[in-house]
Amino acid sequence: MTRILPWRLAFWACLLAAASAFAHPMGRDGATLTPDWLVVPHAGIGRLVFGLKPEEVAAVADPVYGAPTPLIRGAEAAADAEAVIAGSGASLSAADIAAIRQAARDLAGLDRQNLEKDRIPILLEYRDGRLDGVTVEARHAETQFRNERVFSLDALEVLRLFERANGAPGRFRSTEAAFDNLAVSLFAFSRVSPDGKVQAVRADDPDFAERSVTLRRAPYRPANEMDRFVTASFD
Repeated sequence: MTRILPWRLAFWACLLAAASAFAHPMGRDGATLTPDWLVVPHAGIGRLVFGLKPEEVAAVADPVYGAPTPLIRGAEAAADAEAVIAGSGASLSAADIAAIRQAARDLAGLDRQNLEKDRIPILLEYRDGRLDGVTVEARHAETQFRNERVFSLDALEVLRLFERANGAPGRFRSTEAAFDNLAVSLFAFSRVSPDGKVQAVRADDPDFAERSVTLRRAPYRPANEMDRFVTASFD
């Protein structure tokens, strides 16, 4: 039998450790960063790749992300629009009616579904039958972007991280921060004051626990809402 010298064992142990670290890098907090939770702008997160059909999502989702709930069909919700208009009588203006009908058209091709594991949902959106959006929340602590665990950082660090990756300042309204070049929206990492000033949310703010990240194939830029955003830089 060939005898393996101790120094060779040590060498191979170091080599294997290095290979493992390369395959699964570690964040600054020492936690392992797994590819199942890697945010890739315009592509998805981990195995949840944009363009998948619901049955394909179901095949890759469990046990990593959870079991899929039944689809909520946008077409069914859109079909109720005319009934809502009719039931409201003369209380709706022409502008209100037009807005409801436009929202119904937008909803018609949009289906929603959750992946649920340990009562922590991941929200999925399908457009025309294909995965088009994913939202993860703060309890999905493994979520990572650019070798950083997003929900382990303070809000200011996250806003700077995504602004730098975006290559431009974000758009802000209420508690949303939109980075169009990434097609990513952050929620509850920032807040816009009534006078239009944008501030990072503090860790002791009640909203901080409600943080979430929404990824889309394309940026969400509805024409009738763009004037509600302000531009601000944290870098």
